[in-house]
Amino acid sequence: MNALIGDYLAGMSVKALAERYGIHRATVFSHLRRRNVPSRRPGLGVDEKAEAARLARAGVSMRAIGRRMGVDRKAVRAALVEAELIADESAGGS
Repeated sequence: MNALIGDYLAGMSVKALAERYGIHRATVFSHLRRRNVPSRRPGLGVDEKAEAARLARAGVSMRAIGRRMGVDRKAVRAALVEAELIADESAGGS
Protein backbone atom coordinates (compact mmCIF):
# COMPACT_ATOMS: atom_id res chain seq x y z
CA MET A 1 0.00 0.00 0.00
CA ASN A 2 3.01 2.30 -0.35
CA ALA A 3 1.63 3.50 -3.69
CA LEU A 4 -1.71 4.39 -2.08
CA ILE A 5 0.06 6.41 0.62
CA GLY A 6 2.24 8.12 -1.96
CA ASP A 7 -0.79 9.03 -4.04
CA TYR A 8 -2.59 10.37 -0.95
CA LEU A 9 0.42 12.48 0.06
CA ALA A 10 0.60 13.77 -3.52
CA GLY A 11 -2.93 15.15 -3.10
CA MET A 12 -5.18 12.47 -4.52
CA SER A 13 -8.63 12.39 -2.91
CA VAL A 14 -9.78 9.44 -0.81
CA LYS A 15 -12.60 8.85 -3.29
CA ALA A 16 -10.16 8.73 -6.20
CA LEU A 17 -7.85 6.42 -4.25
CA ALA A 18 -10.72 4.05 -3.49
CA GLU A 19 -11.64 3.93 -7.17
CA ARG A 20 -8.03 3.50 -8.33
CA TYR A 21 -7.27 0.66 -5.92
CA GLY A 22 -10.71 -0.97 -6.05
CA ILE A 23 -11.36 -0.65 -2.32
CA HIS A 24 -13.90 1.15 -0.15
CA ARG A 25 -13.19 4.68 1.10
CA ALA A 26 -13.23 3.40 4.69
CA THR A 27 -10.49 0.93 3.76
CA VAL A 28 -8.38 3.79 2.39
CA PHE A 29 -8.75 5.63 5.71
CA SER A 30 -7.90 2.42 7.55
CA HIS A 31 -4.65 1.98 5.61
CA LEU A 32 -3.67 5.60 6.20
CA ARG A 33 -4.39 5.43 9.94
CA ARG A 34 -2.45 2.18 10.32
CA ARG A 35 0.59 3.81 8.73
CA ASN A 36 0.16 7.00 10.83
CA VAL A 37 -0.25 9.17 7.74
CA PRO A 38 -1.46 12.62 8.84
CA SER A 39 -4.92 13.40 7.52
CA ARG A 40 -5.49 16.40 5.33
CA ARG A 41 -8.00 19.02 6.23
CA PRO A 42 -11.31 18.03 4.66
CA GLY A 43 -12.46 20.18 1.81
CA LEU A 44 -11.41 21.01 -1.70
CA GLY A 45 -8.02 21.86 -3.13
CA VAL A 46 -7.43 24.79 -5.47
CA ASP A 47 -8.13 22.82 -8.65
CA GLU A 48 -11.18 21.15 -7.09
CA LYS A 49 -12.56 24.55 -6.03
CA ALA A 50 -12.22 25.78 -9.61
CA GLU A 51 -14.01 22.66 -10.87
CA ALA A 52 -16.78 23.14 -8.27
CA ALA A 53 -17.24 26.73 -9.44
CA ARG A 54 -17.34 25.62 -13.09
CA LEU A 55 -19.96 22.99 -12.30
CA ALA A 56 -22.05 25.46 -10.28
CA ARG A 57 -21.99 27.95 -13.16
CA ALA A 58 -23.23 25.11 -15.39
CA GLY A 59 -26.22 24.65 -13.08
CA VAL A 60 -25.09 21.57 -11.13
CA SER A 61 -26.43 21.54 -7.55
CA MET A 62 -24.12 21.75 -4.53
CA ARG A 63 -25.23 18.28 -3.45
CA ALA A 64 -24.42 16.81 -6.88
CA ILE A 65 -21.05 18.58 -6.95
CA GLY A 66 -20.27 17.21 -3.50
CA ARG A 67 -21.17 13.67 -4.54
CA ARG A 68 -19.07 13.95 -7.66
CA MET A 69 -16.06 15.30 -5.74
CA GLY A 70 -16.38 13.14 -2.63
CA VAL A 71 -17.01 15.96 -0.15
CA ASP A 72 -20.03 17.21 1.74
CA ARG A 73 -22.25 20.10 0.69
CA LYS A 74 -20.59 22.39 3.25
CA ALA A 75 -17.22 22.04 1.52
CA VAL A 76 -18.82 22.83 -1.84
CA ARG A 77 -20.69 25.81 -0.35
CA ALA A 78 -17.44 27.17 1.14
CA ALA A 79 -15.76 26.93 -2.28
CA LEU A 80 -18.66 28.73 -3.97
CA VAL A 81 -18.66 31.49 -1.33
CA GLU A 82 -14.91 31.89 -1.86
CA ALA A 83 -15.50 32.12 -5.62
CA GLU A 84 -18.18 34.75 -4.90
CA LEU A 85 -20.82 32.69 -6.70
CA ILE A 86 -23.06 32.68 -3.64
CA ALA A 87 -23.38 35.02 -0.65
CA ASP A 88 -21.90 34.14 2.72
CA GLU A 89 -25.07 34.27 4.81
CA SER A 90 -23.11 33.63 8.03
CA ALA A 91 -21.26 36.94 7.60
CA GLY A 92 -24.26 38.91 8.83
CA GLY A 93 -24.96 42.47 7.81
CA SER A 94 -27.87 43.77 5.77
